[in-house]
Amino acid sequence: MRIVHTSDIHLGSALTARLSAAKIRERRAELLHTFERCVDEAVYLGAKIFIIAGDLFDTERVTRSIKEAVVSVISRAPSIDFLYLPGNHERLALFDGSVDIPENLKLFSEDWTYFDYGYVTVAGRSELSADMFSTLSLDRDKKNIVVLHGSLADRTSSESIGIRDAADLGIDYLALGHYHSYSKTDIDTRGAAVYSGTLEGRGFDETGKCGFALIDTDGVSLNYRFTPFAKREHRIIEVDISEAEERRDTDGLVAAALATVPASDIVRIVLTGRHAPELFADTESILYRYSDKYYHLEIKDESRIRIDPEEYRYDKSLKGEFIRLVLSREDLSDGQKDRIIMTGLGALMGDLGNI
Repeated sequence: MRIVHTSDIHLGSALTARLSAAKIRERRAELLHTFERCVDEAVYLGAKIFIIAGDLFDTERVTRSIKEAVVSVISRAPSIDFLYLPGNHERLALFDGSVDIPENLKLFSEDWTYFDYGYVTVAGRSELSADMFSTLSLDRDKKNIVVLHGSLADRTSSESIGIRDAADLGIDYLALGHYHSYSKTDIDTRGAAVYSGTLEGRGFDETGKCGFALIDTDGVSLNYRFTPFAKREHRIIEVDISEAEERRDTDGLVAAALATVPASDIVRIVLTGRHAPELFADTESILYRYSDKYYHLEIKDESRIRIDPEEYRYDKSLKGEFIRLVLSREDLSDGQKDRIIMTGLGALMGDLGNI
């Protein structure tokens, strides 16, 4: 039997990347389309169960059009049971009576709810409590999947899932939601706790591959693997410009860092390192050159000036006098000194436009 494990899809999300209004609308549509594609993939793979381990929606106030779209997608896959655990974001948003619920969409309640599939049992509950594992009843001769939404901890509470409390209960796979990247943690010698992560990243706090977990079990063994599935990937690319001596060197370092990045991705370039005072990273030029080559590109300059005070101790030029004065100011932070020096050197060099 094949089982798809998803979570934290957050349909209707406001998104966190700094996109244009048009692209925000497009990305919201893409989140819904990725969910639809994932259901189509589940049908293609012959999956019998589709687990949603919380936060299908981003809020309790979901538009009717989004709810109707979700119900339509689920209805078109009648061969699959969708086992839905409401998360902390959405509560019972889908079950407010505004849409008809398909027969193949099944809900986990606040207490343990069990779904039997012959040699596989899927159990789950939407509310966490300190003693919840003491009331979990599983047949150790079956393959047991438990669905919960929350943070892993040493011990269980109303806000956490205790990994030690889940041990030796016959759990083969603990299907978790709440964290937005894939990870696994062994429960005991038999089972593991797995966060599937989100299907599609929504901001630069969700970088890397996004997708779902695919579970295979024949009643004897249970195997699972992460399947990347997102339409776009959020990437933060750090470019160290310490060795750059002039602007074209910085341009070359950025070009090399972007060489293998797909055009469909959402990219943030972060300039790092320490550079000579005379080097100005022309971020506007970099944006102009590459912004049309990627779905979205932004740049942050977190580089610092590399200054050895000894180099300017006896420098009698206006530049040397200026740098010594700024460095001697005890009321300024290092960051403030950097910005003042950059601005001052820009003025001295007639290059204020790039400060």
